[in-house]
Amino acid sequence: MKDAKESARSGAPREPLMRLVRRDTVKPARAVAVRAAAIVLSLLVCGVFFVTVTDSSIIEIYSAMISGTFRNGITVNTFLKEACMLLIIAVGLAPAFKMSFWNVGGQGQVLAGGMAAAMWLFYFGNDLPNAVLLPLMIVSAAVGGGVWALLPAIFRVKFTTNETLFTLMMNYIAIQLVKYLRITWSPIHALGMITRKAGSLPSLFGNENGWIYVIAAAAVVLMYVYMNKTKHGYEISVVGEAPNTARYAGISEFRVIVRTAFISGAICGIAGFLYVSAIDHTISETMGGGYGFTAVIVAWLAKFNPIFMTLFSLLISFVRSGSSEIVSMNTTTLDSSIANINIGIFLFFLLGCEFFLNYKIIFRGRGEVGK
Repeated sequence: MKDAKESARSGAPREPLMRLVRRDTVKPARAVAVRAAAIVLSLLVCGVFFVTVTDSSIIEIYSAMISGTFRNGITVNTFLKEACMLLIIAVGLAPAFKMSFWNVGGQGQVLAGGMAAAMWLFYFGNDLPNAVLLPLMIVSAAVGGGVWALLPAIFRVKFTTNETLFTLMMNYIAIQLVKYLRITWSPIHALGMITRKAGSLPSLFGNENGWIYVIAAAAVVLMYVYMNKTKHGYEISVVGEAPNTARYAGISEFRVIVRTAFISGAICGIAGFLYVSAIDHTISETMGGGYGFTAVIVAWLAKFNPIFMTLFSLLISFVRSGSSEIVSMNTTTLDSSIANINIGIFLFFLLGCEFFLNYKIIFRGRGEVGK
């Protein structure tokens, strides 16, 4: 206090009441502990929220969340299916983010892939066998999603366009194109053509979601190897962290950005194929349920590590399925939007903990908060 008064008399600038200081490093054990505490606290707040809007106790709320996810084979399959779809999209976004190409167009790329796959069903669903139709659909979906991400990448490199805004706008173009196609094909033709066996993925290991699980697992493993064990992965890191160093080393920024953006969009496009061929069996502007946006948070929270993305995808899917179960138990007082509020609470705590991992608060004369 005395020093502050002397500084005021001498005309020296006063120290602020509090200030943020970026941490240099965080011990891995501390980072794990902080994130675990955020997950526990978020689940606690989610439970308290449901207690306030229902007549259930906190024990009944948590029991319902667990039961809604693991009650039987059907609920477990639904839980894993949703987690895998979120994971595939997040894995697709990861290499672009690691390259500091902020691809927030995952939702549009999912829709673009879905459109490309659905077109084969509409025009050739009656003429081609599944053995020919499915490979054409998945390749077209990958190309469709890849092109949807490729356009912002080219404009970013050639005209320094902001890729965040560009990819965001591409989402809305994709939504309107899907609406147009539904009108053009007409609901009878579109739904009738796509819901038949033509173009539907067969069950695998006796499970109708088997191919979704296999593709999700393959995406995680292959992306981890690609980003950490290959020359392309090294180039992605260098371009993202030190573009000047990349130029000095002779790495073509144009080639790396365009290639990586296309791969990112292609994986999201494959997710669109799965929605058309294995989940929704149709095409609509709401396809994916907004997972293209949620996957952005999953990829960022996991620090672009596909292994950690698996954990966050499972957690978010658990909160979503558990919240939906509570809503179904209280249909007279709650609607489906309540489940989305719970997801928001969960993500709020996860994002908030990252603040305390990256910064510490220093109060005037009182030391640090969150050393």
